[in-house]
Amino acid sequence: MSDVDLDFEPSAEASGSDTFPMRAGTLRRNGHVLMDGAPCRLTDVSISKSGQRGQTEVNLTGIDIFTGERHEDMHPCAHDVEVPVVVHTEYVLAGIDDGYLSLVAGSAGGTRDGVALPQGTLGRDIESDFAAGRDVRVVVTRAMGREAATDHRAE
Repeated sequence: MSDVDLDFEPSAEASGSDTFPMRAGTLRRNGHVLMDGAPCRLTDVSISKSGQRGQTEVNLTGIDIFTGERHEDMHPCAHDVEVPVVVHTEYVLAGIDDGYLSLVAGSAGGTRDGVALPQGTLGRDIESDFAAGRDVRVVVTRAMGREAATDHRAE
């Protein structure tokens, strides 16, 4: 026998990919799709009639879930497009320190730091509700290796 050391550790993470393929013709409004490399929420999906080549095309309009930029794209119905895996998690706001949120996971009770306070109206609303002594719940959206606070509600 030989002294060969075989290593069978997987080269990729077991958690899977950041995207998965889906037929363009099956996309629906309020779903998600990757447009110009950005994860977008679909605001409009329309199907155009067959053209010269006989292909029905899907016209997509979406908003980047992190920046709010508008994107448009067109694909044949039968082609696959990349759909990002988008996860929304709700946390209880425990504090704001130097522009970062201190968050507590609901029933699990684990803490979470390092999520930046959003710019603009959303960030001002979170700060004012927290300063007023309300219980603030913050929604953190994660996709494509990025995450950001995207919504909140005060109780």
